[in-house]
Amino acid sequence: MLALLLAAAPAVQAVALSDRTDAEIAKSILQPGFNFSGQVQWSANGMQPDEWEAFVQSQLHLPVRRKSDQHESRVALAKHLDDHHESLREAHARASNEMDPSMRWLHFVELRAKVKNYDLSLKAIAGSQYVGDIHIGTPPQKASVVFDTGSSNLWVTSNECTTPSCIMHHQFKPKSSTTFLEMAEEMDVQFGTGAIAGYLGKDVFHLGPVHIPGQVFGRITRESGQVFLNKFDGIAGLSFSELSTTKQKTLFDNLIASNQLEKNWLTFYYDIKGKSGIVFGDVHNDLYKGPIHWIDVSKKLYWQVALTDITIGHHSLRKEGLLCPGQKEGPCTLVLDTGTSVLTAPSQTAGRMLHLMENTGLPLCYYVQDSKQKHRFCFDAQEYTVGSQPQLMALDVRPPKGPLHIAGDTWIQKYMTIFDHDNDRVGIALAR
Repeated sequence: MLALLLAAAPAVQAVALSDRTDAEIAKSILQPGFNFSGQVQWSANGMQPDEWEAFVQSQLHLPVRRKSDQHESRVALAKHLDDHHESLREAHARASNEMDPSMRWLHFVELRAKVKNYDLSLKAIAGSQYVGDIHIGTPPQKASVVFDTGSSNLWVTSNECTTPSCIMHHQFKPKSSTTFLEMAEEMDVQFGTGAIAGYLGKDVFHLGPVHIPGQVFGRITRESGQVFLNKFDGIAGLSFSELSTTKQKTLFDNLIASNQLEKNWLTFYYDIKGKSGIVFGDVHNDLYKGPIHWIDVSKKLYWQVALTDITIGHHSLRKEGLLCPGQKEGPCTLVLDTGTSVLTAPSQTAGRMLHLMENTGLPLCYYVQDSKQKHRFCFDAQEYTVGSQPQLMALDVRPPKGPLHIAGDTWIQKYMTIFDHDNDRVGIALAR
């Protein structure tokens, strides 16, 4: 079941209690009727019960975990990247030999066809994705989901689905929930590597002690594609409602409307050693060092910011005309996406980046800006590689949403990232 991380205030040391004490503390914090078992970490430091309740109210922490063994997933991810990079290297070599610069994009057509859209395929690479647990209905039923700032839809596998990939997951049982309300509206989503279909419904969602009644979600009754064989039961989209295909309020929209948080922030921190989580509410100093760099989103669709350049050593993609191939003017777009495992770039750009990463081993830097100031975020070679493979994939997103670059888990492992719904901005700081 769900393991809560009720984290310490900035100047307080967190204390891990025994399993038995965890359960006792959980019972005192959670509302009656919530079936809880698991681990709680907390530090009251002499807080009175009312102070502790206020602290829990303002800072809700949910842990996330890798879907598979860390070593196993990193080996599998490196193998997946190696296969992808082979095709990318070949396309880049052909394009480099093309005498007419305007024709170089043609050498990436075959590669582009392999990943047609900004889709679920990158949300499950080699089991490297992070997942966390939510509970749905009355009594609560567990679902392990990808908390995804790159989408806005909320869906889980239903027991009405009988395909092999559905059966291997936790399946939501609508008839077992006394609070479930059926909706007649269908949902049908096509991905580059599969498809899902089903119906919308309403039920109460539980994020630890926080309850969100009447949340609309998709219950999947049919799914196809290899991607669904991975170890997650659904996706909790946390981007803006403008991106939602159902036009229903997102999970976080309803959390905001319920006034259960002092600040409507989501903070993601990933640690390859295993301590990872999501903070709903105010962030605390234990998770980062140095200043938080605040950047306004460039458009309320994805959590996206204006990208003005990428450099590898002294090589500037903007100066080479490769930052955003096909875009005639203005900055490019960088999407901060917790649902994608790696860094991505348009295929022609990715070919050049891979060549430089593999042949120079020099730092990789992203330059972003808003109307107030400019920022630079850099990665050393050991921070952007897994095994010997750069954590980079080619992905072409068509206009009007693209072209764009994605900063996935590779980014968040170094930079704690805050998604601020109150001010439509992101906050980025070095993770501790």
